[in-house]
Amino acid sequence: MQAPRPGQPFGTEATVAASRICEGKRLRVAARSAGSEGRITGSVVAEGEETSERQDVGRALIRLGLAWQDQRGPSSAQLRSLEQKARREEAGLWQQEAPTPPWAWRE
Repeated sequence: MQAPRPGQPFGTEATVAASRICEGKRLRVAARSAGSEGRITGSVVAEGEETSERQDVGRALIRLGLAWQDQRGPSSAQLRSLEQKARREEAGLWQQEAPTPPWAWRE
């Protein structure tokens, strides 16, 4: 999953949404690997006081239309499905005619 970068359309909205999801919660971070650019990939889960209150931050951002499932690497069918639904509903960044993913924005 990759969210828009600062200065990129919907970058601020993605940051605010992630902050709201994580606010007051314990975060569990699972690092998977380091990419060629030295960036660590993994997942972040926000946990409330009740153990049933768990939310994967990346999946939530994709569902809100505020992130892409990263097509450059392996991704799950669930992430692809969440992104396709957000696209159909024109949620978040999918309101744009041709949103630029962060990996293309940087280049």
